[in-house]
Amino acid sequence: MHRHGPLLAIISAILFGMSPVACKAMVGQMPSALLAGLLYLGSGLGLTGVVVRQGVEVRRIMGALSLRRQLFFAGAILAGGVAAPLFLAYGIRYGLASEVSLLLNFETVATTLLAWLIFHEQIGGRVWLGKVFIVGASVLVILSGSRDIGFSIPGLAVLAACFLWGVDNNLTRELEEIPASLLACIKGWSAGIFNIALSFFLATGPVSAFQIAGTLTVGALSYGASLVLFVQALREIGAARTSTWFASGPFIGTVLAVVVLGERPSGTYWIAALFMLSGMVFLFGERHGHLHSHEMIAHTHPHDHDEHHRHEHEEKRTAGKHNHFHVHQPLIHAHTHWPDIHHRHIH
Repeated sequence: MHRHGPLLAIISAILFGMSPVACKAMVGQMPSALLAGLLYLGSGLGLTGVVVRQGVEVRRIMGALSLRRQLFFAGAILAGGVAAPLFLAYGIRYGLASEVSLLLNFETVATTLLAWLIFHEQIGGRVWLGKVFIVGASVLVILSGSRDIGFSIPGLAVLAACFLWGVDNNLTRELEEIPASLLACIKGWSAGIFNIALSFFLATGPVSAFQIAGTLTVGALSYGASLVLFVQALREIGAARTSTWFASGPFIGTVLAVVVLGERPSGTYWIAALFMLSGMVFLFGERHGHLHSHEMIAHTHPHDHDEHHRHEHEEKRTAGKHNHFHVHQPLIHAHTHWPDIHHRHIH
């Protein structure tokens, strides 16, 4: 688990980090709402095939959600699927790709603070120190005096998107019952249809078939596949750690902005990149373990048979990851753990 979660977050970051540059290269005069809608619609379209191929029982899963989970899901869609993309699309259209890529790092700060303040996720010293380096890297560039980076209106729009995604990340972490592919698919369709419909009531600009096809493709990869990997990482290592590993994505976008768009960030920017990487290094070797108790709980989620899942099965075949309703008996033990679904206790 300790190796799998970070890897998922990093791959997710790579896919997402490409999106500002790819969109900037082909956005043209496309309205912000239409850009956001097409990105998420591409995500929904791509993941629909995945959900069908997996044979996900959509009605059963969604019908079994409690009212609390339904409200969390609705909040995640509104914050991260509807509102945040509008702010980001505005930043992409009117700001520099390197500026947008850098400021996306503030998502990790918003996610961690909300995880700590509201959801009481355990945040160790290494994580906080990593956040300090990540924030310091962003501030270093913003205050460097470079004419390319600053608190412009597009930049502030990106910060607003980051806060809303922080809300989304923490709400999504609680939706263990929904397969990651289904969760991302529903969010893609909901956000895509809403924003495209909204674009018809706002100012329009010329849009070509190439731009539409290209944006849908970027959405399928950078929002669809990336979101599935991100959700899986959330469930394994928690919101704070996932968002910290995910912070590698913006600097991938910066490199692409230099290579593809010919942008030239200042030397201070690359010093900040080293600070960012240093912040991520602090997560290597993190160990958190203590005596803790598990109360009796009954729920449904994908799982393997480990020390937390020793229940009996009526079926003969139980090898590998499987999904069904099961009961956890009370348990007190000590071992190294991260804030996954079974370790969200108060410290």
